Amino acid sequence: MDAKGSKWNTVLFGAYCGLMLWLLFARGGPIEGIRWNLTPFRTVTRYVRLLDSARTTLVRLAAVNLFGNVIMFIPLGFFLPRVFGGLRKLWKTLFVTVLIISLVEIAQFFTRMGCCDIDDLILNIIGAAIGYGLYRLRGSK
Repeated sequence: MDAKGSKWNTVLFGAYCGLMLWLLFARGGPIEGIRWNLTPFRTVTRYVRLLDSARTTLVRLAAVNLFGNVIMFIPLGFFLPRVFGGLRKLWKTLFVTVLIISLVEIAQFFTRMGCCDIDDLILNIIGAAIGYGLYRLRGSK
């Protein structure tokens, strides 16, 4: 990759990180009560059931939560290996992704600026893996 392309990747990755910090911590206020889930697929199962609901609001809520948690992290899996050359192997990208998302979930728990949910971690990793796949398809130069 040429220097100009590398700069653009870094700029876009920085913008993505800023947007994600805002979405995850700054756009809403604290959530009342302690909200967390450590049981895998509990939240996913609830949202999948809501997708069958006749109420459009519930279907929209479920779709945004399920697909949003995947889509929001596709850029992470795409940009990590492009910006940080040492992360060009899938396992390295996913390892760093798990660390980043775990830190975000823990921070959300302590700041009450979101819900600490193992299902978010699972869906976010799926998104990052898709992003890594796009990175490989695009040419991993």
